[in-house]
Amino acid sequence: MRILFIRPIISERPDYLEEEIIKEFASKDTCIAARRLKYGPSSIENEYDLCYSAPFVVEEAIQGEKDGFDGIISYCFVNPGVDACREAVSIPCLGSGESSVAMALAVGRKIGIVTILPNIIPLIEKQNAEYIRAGKIVSVRSADVPVLSVYDNSDAALERLYVGSKKCIKEDGADVIVLGCTGFAGYAAIIQSRLETEGYFVSVLDPAGTSVRMMEAMIACKARHGRNTYMAPVAKKMILPEKN
Repeated sequence: MRILFIRPIISERPDYLEEEIIKEFASKDTCIAARRLKYGPSSIENEYDLCYSAPFVVEEAIQGEKDGFDGIISYCFVNPGVDACREAVSIPCLGSGESSVAMALAVGRKIGIVTILPNIIPLIEKQNAEYIRAGKIVSVRSADVPVLSVYDNSDAALERLYVGSKKCIKEDGADVIVLGCTGFAGYAAIIQSRLETEGYFVSVLDPAGTSVRMMEAMIACKARHGRNTYMAPVAKKMILPEKN
C-alpha cells in the first residue's frame, strides 16, 4: 500500500527526513511519501495558521489520489483540511491528531495530551470537545515549545514533554499520554521508558506511529468515509493560485 503524508506547512526541512521517521513505524511493505506545501504557514500553532494551511492540504490530497496513493494523512495534530479532503477524494483520509486520540481511547480511559505552545490549546480543546465533556480527555497541557525550535534543541523539548507528561499523570489522573504535535515524532518511546523507570506504566503515543498504523488498518479493512456525510463538492467557479 502507498500512503501520502501531507506536511501542511512550507518548510526548508526536506521531505525525506520526515519519511525516514515515519517508516520506522510502518509495515515493511508500506510505501511512505511525504510532501510539504508550496503555499501556507511555516508552522501551525493556532486557528489562523490552520485556516491558511487547509486549502492547500486539500489540493495535495486531490493530487495524491491522482498519483495513485491508497490513503492520505494530514500530518498535523490539529488535522488541517481533513473533512474537506474526505469530500474531495474517494480514498481514506486521516489527521494525525484524530488517529492519536482514537488509539488512545483503545488503551486508556483518561487521556492526557502534551502539545507545543499555549496558543494551540483552545484549538485542540475545540476539536476534542466531545471527549473532554465525556471525561475521556482529562488534560491538555503545553510544553511551551515552538514547533520550529523542536529540531534545534531536542533535548530541551524532550525534557519539557517529560515534565508535562508526568504532570498529566500525577495531577490530572491520565492513564495514557498523547504527544500533541507531529514535530515530536520519535520522542514517545523515550518518554515512556523514562516514565516507567519512575513507576508510571502508561502508554505514550506518537502521532507518526498512530497515523501510519491507523491508515494501514483502514486500507486493509477497505474502510471508506461515508458519502452520506462527506458528500462530493458541488461544481462551481473557484479561483486558486496558479500551479507551477
